[in-house]
Amino acid sequence: MRGVLGKTVAAPGEYAPSVLERIDRRLGRSDITKPSENVGNGHDVWHCYELSWMLPDDVVTFTTGALIIPASSAFTVESKSLKLYLNSLNAHVFNNHEEAIACIETDLSELTQSQVKLVRVDPEKIQAMSCELGSDAIRLGGVGATVACRFVGFRSLCPVTAQPDWASLWVEVSACDYDEALIIKAIESLRNHQGFHEQCVEDLYSRIENALTPSELHVVGFFQRRGGIDITPWRSSVSIQPRITRLFEQ
Repeated sequence: MRGVLGKTVAAPGEYAPSVLERIDRRLGRSDITKPSENVGNGHDVWHCYELSWMLPDDVVTFTTGALIIPASSAFTVESKSLKLYLNSLNAHVFNNHEEAIACIETDLSELTQSQVKLVRVDPEKIQAMSCELGSDAIRLGGVGATVACRFVGFRSLCPVTAQPDWASLWVEVSACDYDEALIIKAIESLRNHQGFHEQCVEDLYSRIENALTPSELHVVGFFQRRGGIDITPWRSSVSIQPRITRLFEQ
């Protein structure tokens, strides 16, 4: 990483894909004790609330969207560099919305060495994709087959600035293997952990898996918004389809 995080950096005045910085997922995973084989199973959803670009005839577009990055990607993107990149599109003229979306998908796919998807969401429809932490809209396992533990107020620390990051957690475990005390213990053990959001969720996933050896496990971290972006990493023991579900408080 070239290190825009923690530094004063002016927003680019024109389209600048060069500002994007990648993070090697292997670095964070190498710090996990007994990392699960499933840490690459899932996806990260980046809800971006400040998407803007130009269309011909000086038509300004302001919208929101969800970037979906596979957890199996070799790299992910550093969040501050993503914000700078998205702001570099503000004055760039595209022929249509499809061209703008394709541009973003191409740049992020090349950076992460994976197939990144951008789902455009009308700002007025954000409420429709939002839910409460206890909602069955989050459930990934079968009703009765799994038990969910919901945790509000999870805290971790930024690995660069040591500033706190806050999230709500959804942990879903096969019913016959569920042990809430051990799950809470694993969550609280990461309270002062320094790591990116994705790595924190993968570390928690691994700790719970090592403690319970469940037949089914799902961990989702709904992190609070920073700089017009919030990140929701989803990790699972089974193959799951990407979701853009977010909490109202994000």
